[in-house]
Amino acid sequence: MMSLFCMATSVLYAQTYEQWMERGLQAAEQDSLEQAEKCFKQALESSPNDYRNALVLSNLGKVQEMMYWRDTQQTRLADNALQSYSLALGMAPESVPLLMSRAKFYLALGMTGKARLDLTNVLDIDSRHLEARALRAYANCQERRFDEAKMDYERVLEQEPLDEKARLGMAVLCQETGKLAEAIERMTQLVETVTDHAEYYSMRAAMYAENHQPELALLDQDKAVSLQPGNTDFLLSRAYLHKQQGNKRLALADFERAIALGVPRASLKKELKECK
Repeated sequence: MMSLFCMATSVLYAQTYEQWMERGLQAAEQDSLEQAEKCFKQALESSPNDYRNALVLSNLGKVQEMMYWRDTQQTRLADNALQSYSLALGMAPESVPLLMSRAKFYLALGMTGKARLDLTNVLDIDSRHLEARALRAYANCQERRFDEAKMDYERVLEQEPLDEKARLGMAVLCQETGKLAEAIERMTQLVETVTDHAEYYSMRAAMYAENHQPELALLDQDKAVSLQPGNTDFLLSRAYLHKQQGNKRLALADFERAIALGVPRASLKKELKECK
């Protein structure tokens, strides 16, 4: 009789754990993040030694990360998410999805050194993981470890020659290391492949400007503005190009247009005065 009671209690316990997990997933799908967080925590409390807790902690970390981005980037929420990811990795240290989740969050928080360590662990497990290698290259660039970044980008492009992020990364890397001609060539190849990406034209415009080719810079910035006429960053970049070339009338027109789109007039007080 006692054994039947224990069996019934065990089944009920397992069902409760699964119910909390299911409720948490449903709440997350409905964007009820606080409710999802509570449900995942209840699942952990109901069965602290369950072998599935790494997955629950991973889901909890994702929910807490979403809460961080939604709630004006409160440090407490970021710490909660990182703690959940770390606890999950304590249970499943070779989980590539978990390592990638924490690494991406580290990168988003600007914690590039810690992200690089997680991405290196992923590559130790799977040396052909393209996304991990591309992200590690980016992290290395941010830390000015340019030689290591170059090696990673080259490995990505060996596996996937048309990988857009790696091609862009190599162009930016060339720009950062002063190889402007190569940077422009790589950006040109990318622009010819992805013809409607306004950001790429604007990036190449900056490279042309840095390489003392203002006419070509202006042509690219015109293209960026034509593709995204409401983008104030593109308008301001073009305004400064006009201003540098002595065309105050066109510069003033772009500054005024950016103001009409929401840029505070006070922030451009000096520029407006110089263009009149």
